Amino acid sequence: MNDQYKGVIKQSFAWWDAGGADIPQGTHSMITQKFKEWEKRRGFTTESHFIGNPLKRNENELEPVKPLRGNALRGKLALESKKRVLAAEAAKERIKQAKKDGKKGLKKSESPTNFAPEIVGKQFASNNNAQRKIKQYILKNHLIIPADYEFGINKIDWGCYEITGIRKQTKQRSKKNENSN
Repeated sequence: MNDQYKGVIKQSFAWWDAGGADIPQGTHSMITQKFKEWEKRRGFTTESHFIGNPLKRNENELEPVKPLRGNALRGKLALESKKRVLAAEAAKERIKQAKKDGKKGLKKSESPTNFAPEIVGKQFASNNNAQRKIKQYILKNHLIIPADYEFGINKIDWGCYEITGIRKQTKQRSKKNENSN
């Protein structure tokens, strides 16, 4: 008989699909073992992570942490270097300020009242740009910014945002000063 009238859709039965793949026994354990050997060769794990059967991990042991490589390692080292440079610059600035105060005969103040960052008053086209500039400034000058100083953003007009800065009020006014005013 001719197959021209045969249907396109093939009928399938549940017992055909439930059999799974025809993979020989032991293949999964062989792949696992080869993977463990590859991990050891690459340095991701060591023999100390396995006790007894090399295919069975100790439940008390944590998973090994992969060492940083490539861009992640370069980024981490760059951040550490940047922190060291910023700390050195801040230390130089403190020494310079102490010498300047010593010449004037001033005593060292822990929270100087004349702190005025150069970014205060600058205007930006978007709120995100202003926030980014504040974050960059804080990262660069985190050691010289007083603890009670706050940055803010003031929306002046559509597409015009200004950076503001103010010192937080930490001391309460006495009642004598309020009554005399």
